[in-house]
Amino acid sequence: MYFRKLQLKIRVLLLMFVAGTFGVSAQNQDVEATVTVIHPKVQITNTQIFTSLQQSISQFVNQRLWCSDKISTIEKFKMTFLIDVTAYELNSNNFSATVQVQATRPVFGSTYTTVIFNQLDLDFNFQYQEFQAMEYQLNANVYNLTGMLAYYVNVVLGLNYDSYSSEGGTPYFQKARDIVNASQSIDGWRPNDGQSLKNRFYLIDNLLNDRYLPVRKGFYAYHLNGLDVMHKDVVKGRDEVFKSLESFEELTKIYPNSMLVKVFFNAKYKELIEIFKGASTAEQTKAIELLSRMDPANKLFYDTIKT
Repeated sequence: MYFRKLQLKIRVLLLMFVAGTFGVSAQNQDVEATVTVIHPKVQITNTQIFTSLQQSISQFVNQRLWCSDKISTIEKFKMTFLIDVTAYELNSNNFSATVQVQATRPVFGSTYTTVIFNQLDLDFNFQYQEFQAMEYQLNANVYNLTGMLAYYVNVVLGLNYDSYSSEGGTPYFQKARDIVNASQSIDGWRPNDGQSLKNRFYLIDNLLNDRYLPVRKGFYAYHLNGLDVMHKDVVKGRDEVFKSLESFEELTKIYPNSMLVKVFFNAKYKELIEIFKGASTAEQTKAIELLSRMDPANKLFYDTIKT
């Protein structure tokens, strides 16, 4: 009887230890990513590899610490990865895929979340073997899949911090640049790879180039002075959003093909339409003219502000 009680006590203590360990781990996680892997173009009988891939990516992103600040559960950085596998070679474990990466950030004083990043990467190619360890080193891309995931996590963290503090995301953009520098021998990371001026290399180049600093400063003002005050003063918030756009209009004239400008409007054009739909007719006209000059690709959408 004594030994049975002792065994039961040991089991209880072990359960408490395990629960406590996982509890601490969960509290320390700072990214909350939803990962979805689809494969409509790949016709194979056993699709378990795609389920394992999805689980491995989710665990890699969600079960590690990415920033030095203590992040509470409600403050976690929210992002999604939608990975579309277009080809899979069983013998070599090679995957060809695209990935849509989206991230959001809460708006102060509301239940609304704003999109801060919405990027389609058409060159998301890697090797993956079921149940393999997801290894990662910041200054050495030992495994291209984890290198790409870490790159996008750091970009998202940088944009989050930029939205709360002017240039606050620089340390995370620098980490992303370190990954780019360590990956120059791998396809998809070099200046002329993929879509060239729209690739991973130029995204981080723009984010850390002083030439494009007005976009980052405008991004900060847009969120902190604009969106975050709308819960108490919609008109003031909308005016500040307009001013934040004006602050980097000149740059869009000089560098109309800037990747960073395109990334900004990819994330914001739908939101901007809704923001200015509530403005006066005169303000709507000014907004349509400004947005159409800065982001001509979406001019037809901006015209709907008056409808």
